Amino acid sequence: MSIFNRSRILRDGGWVALGQVLSAAAALISIRIMTELLSPEEFGRLTLLVGAAALALGLVSTPRLQAVIRFYPECSKNERLWILRRAAGSLIYSLVMVAALLISLGGGIISVVSDQLWHIGLLIAAMLVIDSLYAFEQAFLNAARRQRAAAIVQTANAWSRPLMAICSAWLFGYNAEAALAGYIVGSGLILIASRCLVRFEGSLPEPRIITPSESEAQIELSTAIKRYALPLAPLAVFGWLSGMGDRYIIAGILSLSEVGLYAAVYGLASRPFLMLSTIIEQTLRPILQNAIADGSNKEIDIAKRRMLITSSIGATVGVTAFVFLKDPVGYVFLAEEYRSAIDLMPWIALGYALLCISSIFTRFCYAFDATRYVLALTVSGSLIGIAVLIPAAIFYGLHGAVLAVPVRFGIELALSKLLSRKAERRYIIAQRRTHESA
Repeated sequence: MSIFNRSRILRDGGWVALGQVLSAAAALISIRIMTELLSPEEFGRLTLLVGAAALALGLVSTPRLQAVIRFYPECSKNERLWILRRAAGSLIYSLVMVAALLISLGGGIISVVSDQLWHIGLLIAAMLVIDSLYAFEQAFLNAARRQRAAAIVQTANAWSRPLMAICSAWLFGYNAEAALAGYIVGSGLILIASRCLVRFEGSLPEPRIITPSESEAQIELSTAIKRYALPLAPLAVFGWLSGMGDRYIIAGILSLSEVGLYAAVYGLASRPFLMLSTIIEQTLRPILQNAIADGSNKEIDIAKRRMLITSSIGATVGVTAFVFLKDPVGYVFLAEEYRSAIDLMPWIALGYALLCISSIFTRFCYAFDATRYVLALTVSGSLIGIAVLIPAAIFYGLHGAVLAVPVRFGIELALSKLLSRKAERRYIIAQRRTHESA
């Protein structure tokens, strides 16, 4: 049966879209309430703390989660998903615990020599642990195309985090640390509930003795995961620089208040494009991966074309909407103290429209095992972004920093298109040689 089952695609896409819409609603409402509760300076501090946790997550967890998506179709066909779960889980959680310990110790040491609160390191470490556990289970649900369960868990998490953050701010004070603690509690509650209510892929139905051949298969898969993920480890640093590093540069050049303004409008303008990218990622990327595993060139071309058409149309509609609707959007979702930055939203929207299309070409590189190209793309994109952002922020302030967004993502789009084509050609040549030697 063709992997392009129209009713299955529509059903999967519908659940992903529903999850994204409900999650986006939670994020938008959260921005409105948090900007009412927190000053721009405190909102800026919260952004930097969340960014630190995101960097840690990207370093220790994300590269191996990409490997889970890559190897899932093969393990599923061989009925060895539980081996994939054990191999990936062992690699990820060992790194997570080491990183959490180092972050906690580092936070304590920094608090001794500065005026930073001693428990900030513990909060970042706790967020890393919770987010790693959550991302691990979501990766298996998405790879299995169980989009209904993934959407329900994602939506619950998206609403629980800001609700707990708001409650924590009301109870413990209107500051970044209280809000971050609320995020951790919210995600922790959803993680516990999902583990009790959702059947996750690859779980062994009952305890049993692992045979020597199965142990050997786990070792081989662990080696394959490490090899696949190795080029993606530095990718996490440069990807973070591209996605979150601008906040820290703005904090260094301008101020925490400017970071708060920037983060608030950035969150609003980028959300629809991130939502579109996630819908395409979770609905069509597994289809592309399965088509590649089956060796069907026709279905590979169809999957690629659908991903590109969907992202291009959605990106165009999104930019047009922000050009004409920026004022009502800003007045509805931003507190009065933040509305001076409303005019910046169309430029951020344009940048993220370009990034949305660029991410499709990047997914092609992942699918064709060209993780080195992904690394090259991310490194070059982040360095170009920094090179554009720093002088723009120095000479033109916050407006210059925002205008740098579409510039750097436009360059990244051109590079991603070029590298994805090269990755596919190399993959086809490698497959041809494999068949000839067999």
